Amino acid sequence: MTTAARVQNGLAAHWYSKTGEPMHFIERSDGQGTRPATLRDAKKLGLLPSPTSILKVLRAPQLEAWLIEQACLAVLTAPRKEGEALDDFVERVLHTERQQDEQAQKARDLGTKIHDDIASVLKGLACPKDTEQYVMPAVKEMQRFGVMRGSEFVVTGDRCAGRLDVWFENQVTQQQTVVDVKTTSNPPLKGSWLEHKLQLSFYGKALPLAMSDQTANVYISTKTPGMVVVDVHSDWAQTYEHGFKPLLAYWCFANNYDPSK
Repeated sequence: MTTAARVQNGLAAHWYSKTGEPMHFIERSDGQGTRPATLRDAKKLGLLPSPTSILKVLRAPQLEAWLIEQACLAVLTAPRKEGEALDDFVERVLHTERQQDEQAQKARDLGTKIHDDIASVLKGLACPKDTEQYVMPAVKEMQRFGVMRGSEFVVTGDRCAGRLDVWFENQVTQQQTVVDVKTTSNPPLKGSWLEHKLQLSFYGKALPLAMSDQTANVYISTKTPGMVVVDVHSDWAQTYEHGFKPLLAYWCFANNYDPSK
């Protein structure tokens, strides 16, 4: 079950200017490089949050379960120092060395590589051999939606902005499909996870899609190469109106920040 979670004020997030320019990092006041943008920066500069930032007000049970699994694996596989107390061992592995973050970073890196290579293949470039087993089955599924109209570009909407993955159009029916690609070890088999469907509803609203057009999640399994699960949403407008829009209002209220003002 997905429920509301505590809003984390001031934490780093993805931000955009009202013209769609990424503003994830801000110049440091001492001139020594950049730092992640915060809510305080957003209020000062009038920045727009990303859909994923808005959706952090929800609990994500699947992500939480995966993080717990990674922590358990880190503790079970890390070597224990001679004479080290159990509490000290767990503190060192999880909080000092943060060994569970290694697998998480590897998963993020692979997901980023797959995303980048999908975009390249859709533009007519060759697929690198190291991701071919993930990329090509996904591209084949996505090409059923028609020809690509655009990929990896920022769209701005009501008090929010984000970078969508791919936008397709069927040249026969003119039906348009906004696609969001997700990499995961175990794709959902009974429809998209709610937060992903909500994210896509924002893109559907921000783009000139008609009520009859659709959005789609494409899940790529990193555990079972070649496994791709596609879930199409024709009800994205209702999802936006009754799901994402109220969450956006709550985010603005909880953070005492309305980007439209």
